[in-house]
Amino acid sequence: MNLRQELKHWIIRVKDGENFKNSKHPFWGVKRGNGGGIKTIVNKIKIGDILWFMTSKKYGGKLIGMSEYTCYYDRYDEPLIPIHTYSNIEQNWVGDEDWSIQIHYTNLYTTEKQNLYAVIQCSGVILEYETFKDKGLPDLHNHYKNFKYYSEPKILNS
Repeated sequence: MNLRQELKHWIIRVKDGENFKNSKHPFWGVKRGNGGGIKTIVNKIKIGDILWFMTSKKYGGKLIGMSEYTCYYDRYDEPLIPIHTYSNIEQNWVGDEDWSIQIHYTNLYTTEKQNLYAVIQCSGVILEYETFKDKGLPDLHNHYKNFKYYSEPKILNS
């Protein structure tokens, strides 16, 4: 796979993180937003970009996982027979919210024990790290390199 010189880092909010931790398959779901606006943001993420999963400020703003983006699927694109998307029950998520945009990834690293915190004053669900990196956030580029070197990714069902 031929990747760009510099991978972009993205931060995705995962509320309290419990559904993220309980996921059976390597993807996270987000709501479409008004008029499907979230899809516009997800379309900016490129294969190989780094996804950081962060609990919401209410739950400490802690970075609990890191992975590499592969693709996304939209439940609305599969109205009759879901081929690429999963139900909340199949993903082992509690609740019936419509997390219809399913962001797939590979090489998930659990980062919770490293106590990386990133409290961001923004209501967005998916945030580009470069926009906020100078506002007291950890150096995610450096942490990414270290996790790749020192850790093994968590294995989930594909």
